Amino acid sequence: MLAYLPAVHPDELLYSLLARVYRYGGWCNPKLAQEEFFGRRNVRAGVFLQTELNRLANHLPPRRGLTAERLVHDTTLLPYLTAFQTPEVRDWALAALCGENGDADAVYARLGLAASIVRLPNALRYCPVCRMEMLDRYSELYWRRDHQLPGVLVCPTHAAPLADSRVFLAQTGQHEFIAANEENCPANPMLPNWSDRAKTMTLLQEIAKASASVLVNPPKPQSLQRWGEECRWALRARGFGRGHSYIDQPALREAYLTHFGGIIDVLPEAAPDGWLETITHKHRKSFAPLRHILMQQLIDSHGRVEDVHPFGLGPWLCRNPLADHYGQPVITDCHLHEEGRKTIGVFRCTCGYAFSTAPNSRPRILSLGALFEIRLRGLVRTGTGLRATARALHVDSNTVLRYVAKLGLSTPWKNRPEPAKLPPIDRSGMRAAWNNAHAAAPDLARKQLRMRIPEVYAWLYRHDREWLNVQPPAPALPFPHKARINWAAIDAETAEILQRESQILLTNVPPVAVTRAALERTLGRRGWLEKRLHKLPLCSAVLREVTESDEAFQCRRVEWAEAELRRQGLPVQVWRLRRLAGLPEYCTEAVEFTLRRAEDRAAS
Repeated sequence: MLAYLPAVHPDELLYSLLARVYRYGGWCNPKLAQEEFFGRRNVRAGVFLQTELNRLANHLPPRRGLTAERLVHDTTLLPYLTAFQTPEVRDWALAALCGENGDADAVYARLGLAASIVRLPNALRYCPVCRMEMLDRYSELYWRRDHQLPGVLVCPTHAAPLADSRVFLAQTGQHEFIAANEENCPANPMLPNWSDRAKTMTLLQEIAKASASVLVNPPKPQSLQRWGEECRWALRARGFGRGHSYIDQPALREAYLTHFGGIIDVLPEAAPDGWLETITHKHRKSFAPLRHILMQQLIDSHGRVEDVHPFGLGPWLCRNPLADHYGQPVITDCHLHEEGRKTIGVFRCTCGYAFSTAPNSRPRILSLGALFEIRLRGLVRTGTGLRATARALHVDSNTVLRYVAKLGLSTPWKNRPEPAKLPPIDRSGMRAAWNNAHAAAPDLARKQLRMRIPEVYAWLYRHDREWLNVQPPAPALPFPHKARINWAAIDAETAEILQRESQILLTNVPPVAVTRAALERTLGRRGWLEKRLHKLPLCSAVLREVTESDEAFQCRRVEWAEAELRRQGLPVQVWRLRRLAGLPEYCTEAVEFTLRRAEDRAAS
């Protein structure tokens, strides 16, 4: 157990706390400190996420109450990084950090941090104003959690630009804890050039405050599908909806650029480079917390223009006429799903009554609930008539009869008769009927015999097909048809035409690319050849031989341009060749070499 553990400063990183312990302990080797912290020497020092926290908690004073779960939630960035993940991912990440032999790289990969362009800072950051307050209050510096969040460039408390310390994570040892001090956190860092832009600073401070709030109070975990639904509902409520279930993407992008355009050059992760459209679709993957924060701020910046829910905000009215709360807004369980282009809502009340409906449509009852069965039993017991029972239960007589049969109740009225059961069909009798029919007319083909006894054939086909398939008469074999199209002759003829037309294309001035599409146009049947190449091996071989790549065509254009400049008496220069040949500014090495060689020939 650690002999000394200092007090945890407000919003301090666990990395910072262990770094201060390491500094006070006077260890000369980081691995000795690792053994003191975790009981073994090969644990990696995690700046933002620390693994094997159960081992660490066992070495901390019990009276401090620093359990592994509390260390995760109060001193690491995991609450922020998993704020918009599913409950399963949250539980897995927590277990990975608390358990023994945890792998931080696996956590980073599972949370999408390894592949995301929204990355954690590569150097520990600090606020110059917080630096002065720390020295005045605690006489020492420490690393704050909310200063290390992705996308946070200003201090959420003082709105001052954050500065990079001299602790670069790529240059520190993987077992080393480095504490903040006055040397690696200079007092007067250089201010960024955007610090005097008022609108930019305001937006960055809002992002910083929202990020710090997510770190301290992450939202309630829910499925990815639910996150997507909430985002779409909120956008539709702000006027970005199109139809029943679509988002007006051009209008959304324009509004986003209008609101956040001033910080994209400062915060490149905020650029709407594809994620803005994807986050409004069904969430098949998780998005970085910064994306959710930016989207929420965009939503909050626009006033509500329509109801977010197609059926209005809950609670909703109960439609159970037998309940005391009939017509009152007591339903809180509503599930939405799409059927075609309609949004269907399934509403379930605590009384057991459930119904589904679409906007501007009549509801469809899914369950009448326990009150219906209780009231039905009571009415039957008192001898109430069928129609009076139906009126009392607010249903029709057929519904009453159906539930009476379902519950097995004895009634004073005539119950619904049970459907007549058809007599079982004898398999052997059906087989005998088929054999007798064939024996009576052995010259009939199978199709003719089938049409004579269709009901026997249908039953055998559905219930005894294996027996039927081996019985006479045998199915008639289809007559072999002669090939109506001589593909070999067409292949040879078309290949000759392609060879001839390719030579004609090479003589065009200015040059025209010899491509498959160009050759198909010469045939006068655009798209015909592409669909039939598997039947035309000679044509396929000719196309592979005569068609030219973009690089080869550009080289041929350069040669033509050289000849044309010589004919006009103009100097053969690379820029003239490039412009006359219609080449882009940057070409492949072969084309650039052809350009330089043409210029050298003219110079010599």
